[in-house]
Amino acid sequence: MGADNSSTVTTTGTSRLRECTLMFNRAQNLRRISAIGLIALLCATQACSDPERGGANFCTQLNQQLPGLTGPLVISSDIKDLVKRYEKLDRITPLAIQDDWHTVTELMSQAAEVDPQDPLSRQELADNAYKAERPARNVATWVEATCGFEMPDVIGVEGRITAPTTAAP
Repeated sequence: MGADNSSTVTTTGTSRLRECTLMFNRAQNLRRISAIGLIALLCATQACSDPERGGANFCTQLNQQLPGLTGPLVISSDIKDLVKRYEKLDRITPLAIQDDWHTVTELMSQAAEVDPQDPLSRQELADNAYKAERPARNVATWVEATCGFEMPDVIGVEGRITAPTTAAP
């Protein structure tokens, strides 16, 4: 009489079950990936918003250290203290000036180690002071604009440079 439909129903039912299982597994995998992505995003935003490296914290710490960042540097312990202050601030410098501040910190460290009797050592320091001039000015400009006070002069980079003004048309 008629065809046996039981094998067709079983095959169709089994393949639908497999499809449902695959779709369920895909949905679970997407949820896992989404959860992992969310965790990674939260970690990344927390790393980028480190309050230690924020402008307000840096300005506060810099303002407290400011008297120790100016001269006169008379004895070698004064110079070592100056370098320690720069290094301490280097650990909390905001990303906007991090590289520039680090360049200035390295210059201070080198200045503490220079041999005044060695012409080559003095020349190397002078060359590095020249290379650090732009970063030092960038730091000074940022500090004045963000913190509201002036940075002391840096070795080889004395004096304040005022921004050029342009008359309005």
